[in-house]
Amino acid sequence: MTGASENTPLPHAASYFPLQDGIYDVNPALKDFGVDLGNTAADQQVFQLDENFTVYRQVKLDARQERLSKYYRTQMLSTEVLTSILRFIIERLTLEHPDLFQLNSQSEKDIALYCKLTDETLVFDQKLRFIKVERNGPAPSPDYHDALDALACQIQEDMVIISKSPFGRDWLAAVHLCQANNWAAEEKIGQSFQSIHEPVAGIHNSKRDAEAIVNTIVKKGPFLRFVWDLTPEANLNQHPRPCLSSTGSKEKKRRFDPHHPSLYLRVERQVLWPFPEQQAALFTIRTYLTNCYQIRDNKEQNEQLVSALNSMTKEQLKYKCLNKNRKPVVEWLTGMYSGKKANQTLKKAIHYLYRKR
Repeated sequence: MTGASENTPLPHAASYFPLQDGIYDVNPALKDFGVDLGNTAADQQVFQLDENFTVYRQVKLDARQERLSKYYRTQMLSTEVLTSILRFIIERLTLEHPDLFQLNSQSEKDIALYCKLTDETLVFDQKLRFIKVERNGPAPSPDYHDALDALACQIQEDMVIISKSPFGRDWLAAVHLCQANNWAAEEKIGQSFQSIHEPVAGIHNSKRDAEAIVNTIVKKGPFLRFVWDLTPEANLNQHPRPCLSSTGSKEKKRRFDPHHPSLYLRVERQVLWPFPEQQAALFTIRTYLTNCYQIRDNKEQNEQLVSALNSMTKEQLKYKCLNKNRKPVVEWLTGMYSGKKANQTLKKAIHYLYRKR
């Protein structure tokens, strides 16, 4: 189900390559939101809508149909926090994309948001509680659970909400994560920022560090940050599963094969928007996939990626499931395998011809 988006011209997707330093770094590296990164208007947008909208929406609909609770969870999400964030989402969509989103009042009690891309009208009451959806086409299965779920299906980003209590405790209050990058909403919901990032190798993750980061993103900003990874799959939804060099029968399928290479750079653009009065923050996560053949043909990017891979510690390689794959990946990126493969193929062909004679 794609709605009206097929008939709506949309811009090309933004492009990000956050490896210019050639160093793998897992620390926050917060930038000011809105900084010009070469994508003109898209860099100023929280919610980027582009020519790939139907693909991203279908990924969300497929994930929801699989099992909504696997991808969407809330825990101790206060009405005050939720209402403030819903209002923010609606305001940003109508501000950033006035030709695609229109806000109307159906009555003194109702608010209606029309999305041209899905051809759906979401109807809320004055407190932004979800009432219904009006559409001409078929409904997704399951239909929208609530206001946050409905809005999440009108955009390409995933969303996460962090809340903080007056006593200093923070927790993951909501997760709408249909383009999962090997982490699960079911496992992380309700956890603290420190607990969520505990598995990350190389991060400064003491309680004091975690509290400082949460205080910053809740009270200051908005901020922008990037996370990158390498994956053999072109799937946006990579819900937790055995990784590249895990043990077991699936290991060979997940290992990088330089003679039949399948490798993608997965970049997450994360926008962190503060809600200081509500002691909360909204994370939006937009995922981009770039075939590493493109990077291999770009000398500067290729060198930066190779440098970043070579800068990773053993612990970081293991965390990223690259501990058995860095060498073949680097050799493939630097072209060592292409020559070897060509020579081996030529030798086999010559040997075969002589045998035929």
